[in-house]
Amino acid sequence: MQDKIMIYPADIRNHLYEAGILRENEDVVMVAGQCALLENAGEIRTTYRAINLFDYRTRYLCARKTPFPQESYKIVAKRLSELEINELDENMELELDENKRAQHLLSYIFDVILPQYGMAKRKSQKELALSMLRALQENKLALCEAEVGTGKTHAYILAVTIHNLFSQSKTPTMISTSTIALQEAITKEYIPQISRILLEHRIIDKPLSFVVRKGKSHFVCDSRLKTYESSIRNQNRPEDQGLLAQLGELWREQEHYLDLDGFPLTPYVKERINVSQCSEFCPHSSYCRFASFSRRWLSESYDFQISNHNYILADVVNRREGKKKLLPYYNIAVFDEAHKLIDAARQIYCTRLSENEIPKLIHLISPERFVDKSSQRQMMELCTGLSEKNTRLFQKTGGAFIQSNQMENISRTIEEDRSTRLWIRDLIGMLEKLGRIFVTVKMDSCGRVKTIRNTAQSIEDRLNVFLSAKQNISWIEKSDSGGLEFCSLPRELERILYHDLWHTGVHSIITSGTISVGGNFDHFKRMTGIDLLQPQNRRVMEVSKLSPFNYSQNAILYIPEELPFPDIHDEKYIEAISREIIHLICATFGHTLILFSSYWLMERIFYEVKQEIQSFPLFIMKRGRMDMIEKFRRSGNGVLFASDSAGEGIDLPGDILSSVIIVKLPFPVPSPILEYERTKYDDFSQYVKEIITPGMIIKLRQWFGRGIRRETDTAVFSILDSRVGIHGRYRDDVLKALPDMPVTGRIEEIRRFIAEKKTGEYFLL
Repeated sequence: MQDKIMIYPADIRNHLYEAGILRENEDVVMVAGQCALLENAGEIRTTYRAINLFDYRTRYLCARKTPFPQESYKIVAKRLSELEINELDENMELELDENKRAQHLLSYIFDVILPQYGMAKRKSQKELALSMLRALQENKLALCEAEVGTGKTHAYILAVTIHNLFSQSKTPTMISTSTIALQEAITKEYIPQISRILLEHRIIDKPLSFVVRKGKSHFVCDSRLKTYESSIRNQNRPEDQGLLAQLGELWREQEHYLDLDGFPLTPYVKERINVSQCSEFCPHSSYCRFASFSRRWLSESYDFQISNHNYILADVVNRREGKKKLLPYYNIAVFDEAHKLIDAARQIYCTRLSENEIPKLIHLISPERFVDKSSQRQMMELCTGLSEKNTRLFQKTGGAFIQSNQMENISRTIEEDRSTRLWIRDLIGMLEKLGRIFVTVKMDSCGRVKTIRNTAQSIEDRLNVFLSAKQNISWIEKSDSGGLEFCSLPRELERILYHDLWHTGVHSIITSGTISVGGNFDHFKRMTGIDLLQPQNRRVMEVSKLSPFNYSQNAILYIPEELPFPDIHDEKYIEAISREIIHLICATFGHTLILFSSYWLMERIFYEVKQEIQSFPLFIMKRGRMDMIEKFRRSGNGVLFASDSAGEGIDLPGDILSSVIIVKLPFPVPSPILEYERTKYDDFSQYVKEIITPGMIIKLRQWFGRGIRRETDTAVFSILDSRVGIHGRYRDDVLKALPDMPVTGRIEEIRRFIAEKKTGEYFLL
C-alpha cells in the first residue's frame, strides 16, 4: 500500500508547518512511502529536499531551473523510495484513504486550530461539519438542522473546502441563502476569516475566492449610466454636483463598482442606470463591463458562488427549458436558511400575469408609429380588443375581491368557468394575430419590434398556462402595489423539485436552524420532494443539533392564562392582548420585539399600547420598512412591533433584545395552495397534523431564535395565545418543540427574572 503517490496533500503540508519544518516559500509536492518531497521555488532555480514524516530526517535531493512536471512524478517517487531515510517501519504507516485524511484534518482544524483564534470548542459544531463532509464523500443528500449557536456557517464552509482539497474539485461550490444579511456575513466575515486561518496554517496555498450572484437589475449599465450622467450634467444644477460625483465613481474598473447595492443612491436613480435589457444593438456591447464580468462570473474560477434561493432556482428552470444559464457548472450546492426554500420555489415556479401587462404592451405598440396606414387601423382595432378583453377578464374573476381593502384577504382561488376560459382563449387568439402582423410590419425601430414580439409571446405563453387547470393551482391575488395578478402553480411542485434539484447528481447540503419538528424531517422532505428519493439511488443523511445555549438558566417562557380565543374581530381579545403587552414591556423595561402574523392587528395594538407607554420608544415595522430594525437597535431599550419579516434572519445580540412576544401562533396563512393540500387528505385532522401544525412549529422556532443570539444573552419569551394555555390544544406540541426552560403564567416571575439577570446599565437607558 505504501507505493501509492499522494499529490497535493494539504494535511501533510499543515502537519509539517505545525511541526516548524516547512520553510517560508516551501511547499509539499507529493508523498511517496514515508517521505514528502518539498519544493522551494526561487527566482533562479527550484530546489528539492525529502523529509521523513515520522522522524523528520531530511536529505537534499536536487536543484532545477524549472519545477518537476507532473508527468515525471513517478520517476521522482522511485528516487524518493530509494533514499535511506525512507525506510518503511511497519508500526508507522501513513493513512492513504483520502476520505479519512480529510476527516482527520477537519477534526484537527476544529480541535486545535480554531481555538487559537478565540473560537470555543463546540462538539456539536465539529460533529455537524464531519457529517457534512461524510455526506459529500458518500454522495448523500445531507439534511442538517443546526439550532442557533451551533455554528453551521463555519461548519459547511470548512467541510466543503476540505472536501474540495482532497477531491481535487475544480468547480465552484454554490451557497444559496434566503437573506442579504447572511450573504454579507458569509462574504465579509466567514469566508475571509476562514481563508486567512487556512492560509496561515498552510492548508490552502491561495485565498478562497467568491462572487455574489444577483439579478442584472442590481448592476450598472454603461449605456444607461452614460445617458443619465449626460442628462444631469446638461441641466447644470449646483445641487446635482454630489450626484455627479457618485455617478463618476461607478466608472471605475473594479468589479465591485458595478454593484449598485453598495452605493447610497436613491431607488429612482438606480432604476435609471441599472441593467434592464441587454440588446445586440447596444452601442456598448463590444466593451460592456457588465457583459465582461458576466462571462467571468460564469467561469469556474471561483471557489464559491453565492446567490439567493430564487436565483439558483431560476438557473435550474432555465437549464431545463434550454434557456441561457445564469450559473456555471457546479458539483456542490449548500442551501442555507433552507426553511425558506419552498417559499422561493413557489415564487419561481409560479406563473404570473398582472392586469397592467396588456395595457403596457398596447402602449409599447403605439399604432401611430406604423409606417403604412392600413397597418395602423388594423393595429388600433386589435389593441382596442385586447384592452376590452383584459378588463373583462380581471373584473370578472376578481369580482367583489377587487373592492376588498382587508390586508389579510390577498388571494382567492379562480373558479374555473366557461366564460373565463373563453376570454383567455380570445386574448390568446388576438396575441397570435398580433405576432403574425409583426412578422412583416415596418416600424421606426427594429429593436422595438423585437421587444413587442417577445412581450406578446410571453403573455400568450402565460395565458396558455392558465388553461391547464388539471396540472395547476390557479388563483388571483393583490400585488404589493394593490393591483391584481393571475397566478398559477404546478400541482406537483414537489415532484418538479425532486427532478430539478435532488435527482441531478449535485452534492447537496441543506441546512437551517429549523427544518424539523422534534428532529423529524418528514414535513420538510414532503414539501420539497426529497421524500421521493429512492434509497438505492441516493441516501439521505439526517442530522439535528440542539442549540448549545443554556436556555434553562438564561431564559424564561411566559404563557398567561385566561386569555380569550384569538379573534381579531373581538374587542375583548384586542383589549386583553394589549394589556398583556403593556405589562410585559414594563416588566422588561422595553428591550422588546413583538411579532404579529397580521398587519391589521399589529397596527391596531400599536396604537392601543402607544396611549399607555411613554417611557420607551415604540417603533412599528410596516411593509418594506426594514430601516426600523436599525432604529430599534440604536434606541437601546425600544419596543419594535413587527411582522414575519423580523422573525427570521435578524441578529440582535446582547441586551437590546431581551424580550420576544409572540402574539399569536404563526399558523400558515390560508391560501389556494393550502386549499389544494387539503384535498389530498380524507381526514382533516391528518391534514392539520402533517401540514398545518408542522408549518406553525417551524416558524415558531424561527421566531424564538431571535431571542438568544450569544452564550451570555438572557431573554424572556412570551406566547399570548390561549391555545398554548394549560388546557390548550397545542401546548404539548409547542413545548416539545422549544428548548427546555422554565414556564410561568405570572408576570411577577418575569420581573424577578429581569432583576436577577440584568445589570444596572440595562435599567438606566
